[in-house]
Amino acid sequence: MRLITILFIAPLIFLSGCQQFPIRDKLAVPFNPNCFVSDNALSQFLEDEHLYIMSDATQQKKMLIDISGSSARLANLLSSTGNNKVSLEKSLLLFKQLPLLPKKVCTADRYLYLRFRQTQAHLSIIEELKTISSQLNSAEQTIEKQQQQINALTQIEPAITRQREEH
Repeated sequence: MRLITILFIAPLIFLSGCQQFPIRDKLAVPFNPNCFVSDNALSQFLEDEHLYIMSDATQQKKMLIDISGSSARLANLLSSTGNNKVSLEKSLLLFKQLPLLPKKVCTADRYLYLRFRQTQAHLSIIEELKTISSQLNSAEQTIEKQQQQINALTQIEPAITRQREEH
């Protein structure tokens, strides 16, 4: 009887050790070899950005130094909201060096690609504002010169009128 029980239970024990749990397979996100950045890096980009925006200038500089080895993370931080034109331009140079694949399956690549495009748009707006500001300054100078000419003519007018009256 014992032999029959062992013969019956032994294969069940061996088979139960070979089972795969589908839940574990669904949790593991395989890296797509066609993507530049793994999808797991997306959470790192978002966390970096949050910490960077919430930090003061000293902490921001330290963060930039700490991640200087990762072009993708550095480009992401330099393109963050509130950075100056120089930082945005540096981030554009870094983004251009990354072989990003904005495919649907490459979530992190798409995120960085969208940040790249957003940075381009932001720099474009900065340039437009600079041009508009320059035009406004030029117009203000023209108005000021014309106002000075009007004032000069207004001051000359009584003198001309007096001269006519005397002759």
